[in-house]
Amino acid sequence: MKPLVVRSWLLLSSVLIAACASNPPPPAATPSAATTAAPAPSAPAVVASAPAATAPVRSASDILADSIKAVGAPDAWTGHKSVHMSMTMTFQAVGITGTAQRFATAGDKSLVVTEIPGVGLIREGSNGKVFWSQDPINGLRMLDGAEADQARIESVWNPELRVNELFAKVESKNETGADGKVLECVVLTPKVAPPSTRCFDRATHLQVTEKGVRPTPQGDTPFTSTVSDWRTVGGLKMAYALETQAGPITFSARVQSVVFDQTMDDKQFEPPQPTAVAPADAPEGSSSGKSKAKGETKTKAKAKAGTGTGTGKSPPAPTK
Repeated sequence: MKPLVVRSWLLLSSVLIAACASNPPPPAATPSAATTAAPAPSAPAVVASAPAATAPVRSASDILADSIKAVGAPDAWTGHKSVHMSMTMTFQAVGITGTAQRFATAGDKSLVVTEIPGVGLIREGSNGKVFWSQDPINGLRMLDGAEADQARIESVWNPELRVNELFAKVESKNETGADGKVLECVVLTPKVAPPSTRCFDRATHLQVTEKGVRPTPQGDTPFTSTVSDWRTVGGLKMAYALETQAGPITFSARVQSVVFDQTMDDKQFEPPQPTAVAPADAPEGSSSGKSKAKGETKTKAKAKAGTGTGTGKSPPAPTK
């Protein structure tokens, strides 16, 4: 199913990164010459083994096919028509914890609503054709270019089954994981957006990591994520835990609940309407003010003419 890395969360990360850059920590004190300790003898260099370099590289299509099988059977992939996920997320360095809701349908409609205390509400959605984002920092935006391309991939229902439709190029390679084991990876290059790399466990064929770059209004944000805690819901395995490093910011997300085939109102996926501002009353000396005065004069004249016979002449005097 859809990876947990969400554009709006990385947008929030980019804002927090900017805040950290504007308030850097003070430089560490430099010890005086008298108190500087002599450097310890250097340990002999250890050359790490590179199992990824020697393991055979399988094709991207085989890696993805095994991953799809590991997640669930074909009828489970195609049997659901909607999903509603509830999550909590925490930005560790700044001590912020919020909530997130993700709604998606088989018609490629999606909505992610994230609420962060002290920041506000962040919404990003698609009605299947238009991609939009709304947050307290950048306001309401209709996405285009690389942002729209990435948003489209995130809103598509079962993107794992539509790789050839969504990506211009798909390649494979091996990488060494944090535990030293070989990971099978696919490099996915969209039509406009930057590429991303997803790596899978060779034994379980479940996704382990994802890394790439997300374009935001604050600039491109590189990220590295680890997914874990896979659980079966509705016949499909889903990752319930996510850890992401975006620059100096680290955040985690935890899935609290997953509900398939819930009835959804399609109106929630439509872009919000911009708030209209009513025009102020025009000054009396302005052209619109003059038009208004002129209109009032005509109205008064018609009212006065209406007291006569309709011929424009004065009414006859009453007969005694």
